[in-house]
Amino acid sequence: MMAMAHAGFVFLSMPKAGSTALQRHFSRHAQILFRQPPGMKHMSAATFENVMAPWLERYGHPRSSYETVCLARHPVDRAMSWWRYRSRPEASAEKSTGDTTFAQFAEGLVTGEVPLGTGWNFVTSMDGRVLVDRIYRYEHLAEAAGWMAERLDIAPPELDPTNVSPTRETEVDPGVRAMLETHYADDVRLWESAL
Repeated sequence: MMAMAHAGFVFLSMPKAGSTALQRHFSRHAQILFRQPPGMKHMSAATFENVMAPWLERYGHPRSSYETVCLARHPVDRAMSWWRYRSRPEASAEKSTGDTTFAQFAEGLVTGEVPLGTGWNFVTSMDGRVLVDRIYRYEHLAEAAGWMAERLDIAPPELDPTNVSPTRETEVDPGVRAMLETHYADDVRLWESAL
């Protein structure tokens, strides 16, 4: 989470959706920046609204004076990224996907054996209201960065890949894709509606 309320926005860092690349370029402009622990870095919109928004208001930034913004990733792409990320040699034994096929990982996601938060839950309240004002697709990272730079009145950054997961060649079986898209239907709709 990077608060730049003085420039009219707060960036919420959805996991596996380009937040590290944006933090690298915009952190020096942030009034508030959470890098660690992951629960604070990847603070959900509901947590932000309940915890941080009142704090910002107390210090002169009412909620109506800024927008919240985040990036959303297609759930199949996001699942593949997690699968690759967890195949790193330093991944803990209980989370490692080194010997797991993507189809097996996907089955674990759907059955709940592999717990993983959703993009929908990240951006919504308990009653299902979308709380984030501006959502960009992960594929439009440069546009999101350009919008942020314009708000800060700085040049748009040259974005370099950061926190890149290991390469694992795989074609997603159409049945596996359909299973994930059905399971993460809310996330698919979120991604489809993003800028």
